[in-house]
Amino acid sequence: MSDEEVSPAEEKTTESPSTDDVSKVEKTDSNAGIREKFRLTADEEILKDIKPSMFAFTPMYGVALLVLFAHWMFEIDWDDGTTMSSILDGIISFGKVGNFGFVIVMLAITWFNRMLNGATSGKWTTMYLLVVTFTPMILSIDNILESLGIIESGFIPLDEFYYLTFGIFWSVLFVVLAIFYQRSFHYAITNHRVIFTQHLIIPGDGRRILFDNINEIRTQRTFMGAMLGYNTIICDTGSQLGIGEDSMSISAGTAGGSDSNSPDSDITKSLFKRMFAFITYQRTRKIDLPDPRFSFFCITNWKSVENLLNEMHQRHSQSGILNDLKDQIAESQ
Repeated sequence: MSDEEVSPAEEKTTESPSTDDVSKVEKTDSNAGIREKFRLTADEEILKDIKPSMFAFTPMYGVALLVLFAHWMFEIDWDDGTTMSSILDGIISFGKVGNFGFVIVMLAITWFNRMLNGATSGKWTTMYLLVVTFTPMILSIDNILESLGIIESGFIPLDEFYYLTFGIFWSVLFVVLAIFYQRSFHYAITNHRVIFTQHLIIPGDGRRILFDNINEIRTQRTFMGAMLGYNTIICDTGSQLGIGEDSMSISAGTAGGSDSNSPDSDITKSLFKRMFAFITYQRTRKIDLPDPRFSFFCITNWKSVENLLNEMHQRHSQSGILNDLKDQIAESQ
């Protein structure tokens, strides 16, 4: 046999790895990454891992459209010849002076969103809307200082506020942040516990609950969830962490006193305090408000997840343990 000839045994050993072997290696690496992500113990196995539905934070996309509409309404010409459109166009044109009209509209949107106590009523959403609200006034502050003679020329190059351009920018940015926030949540069901994680800025933030610490497993389905095919599953441990009553309001008073005895200073501070309290006030209502950090928030295929949770909960309960002991004793006899 010549040197160029290869025996069947040698040819078999030189074959490239099959697709099954490659898929097994990739699956092992994937499982190792998930185990490290959820920080599992040595004898712990993942039975199911879930992420929120792509429609979980749909109300946030609605807020983005509302921000875009608020900018767009100051960009178009409302006067089409009718009396009502002329009045509306006059109000819009007057509101463009110093951008006070736009600020009032955005303050109304911020206040209304805050009062809803919904998924979009959180602190970071309110702060974002306040930044959008006061952006035109911040950009025109150099023009105000120039008109007062404090400075000779404006230091901000943007002399005109383009409503539609800024509306598109703020809306797209809010959608990107909402998607990033949604993808930060990851849930898992193991043979020992349920795990809720949020990998946003600090990785590994979350909560781990043993099955024998769960008092109740319940679902909360909204009208939108029924339409889009998702549901929220809550594992109640009795601590009511992240769920239960949602009570949030801000007082207009302050603890410290004023060092100045000037009436004008007191009036100005009082006006600012009342304005801040009015914007940030949030009505109190007692509802079951699940937190995406501590519940299976807006997940698809929720029936299979609920069945698995009920099965594991029953298996780790006292009745489940007694039934296993009963079967073991019966088998030994």
